[in-house]
Amino acid sequence: MKIKFISTMFLLWALISFKVFASGEADNSSTFWEDTAKSKSPAATPEDTSTAIPPTTAAPNTTANNRADPDASNWNIAALDTATNVTYLTDIEKDVILEMNKVRTNPKKYAELYIQPRLRYFNGRNYSVPGQITLVTQEGAAAVNACITALNRANSINALVPEKGLSLAAKDHVNDQSKTGQTGHNGSDRSTPESRMKKYGTFSGSWTYGENISYGDATGREIVCSLLIDDGVPNRGHRENIMNRAFTQVGTGVGSHTQYRTSCTTTYANGYRSN
Repeated sequence: MKIKFISTMFLLWALISFKVFASGEADNSSTFWEDTAKSKSPAATPEDTSTAIPPTTAAPNTTANNRADPDASNWNIAALDTATNVTYLTDIEKDVILEMNKVRTNPKKYAELYIQPRLRYFNGRNYSVPGQITLVTQEGAAAVNACITALNRANSINALVPEKGLSLAAKDHVNDQSKTGQTGHNGSDRSTPESRMKKYGTFSGSWTYGENISYGDATGREIVCSLLIDDGVPNRGHRENIMNRAFTQVGTGVGSHTQYRTSCTTTYANGYRSN
């Protein structure tokens, strides 16, 4: 899970990460995002009790029909925009899937175009883009450089295909947290990523799933870039989920949040069929 803390002068980051490996071994670390990746055997996800300074600016509109510039001169958008004709996703949700498909199919190009240019805005741990709130990061430019190195070494993998049940599960969690102000993977009704997905579909054969949650980013590209950089997350679990070749299906939900302005839950799977 990734949370951006907002004050009048700084956008502060604090992280809590949880990942369940295929073996069932849990890895807890103090981080910025929360992610899960699980294969077959379920395991409980701990509650996240992070708090933050309330936002001082209005939340962006997460339901408006206004796709971001896809940067078509650098990408084969027709092949990568697998959610373009889906009717159950908002435009920003479609943008999240498009950005993930860009980095999965050409990680080196993605690093060159969107990750490396961020280095110029660092002053120690402060990330200051002109006209925007300063972000106080945990690692500074080191996390960005580590991301660039990892993406330059990564192989091209399959694009993700949207699955309605996964998006409905993600949207349920976003809508729940927009009302409660909570963070983390467990819902106020004690739902888990697995139970939410199974509400809208079934797993069969050799199946796997995962979930990323981010808070505070306002565009599809910012959501994906922040998760890829994974500032303060020792195991870079959010990047691993995005770049996991085992995942073939995706769902996403973006909405408002009382503490962090926005939240985005992304669910990943293989072997899942919507009801």
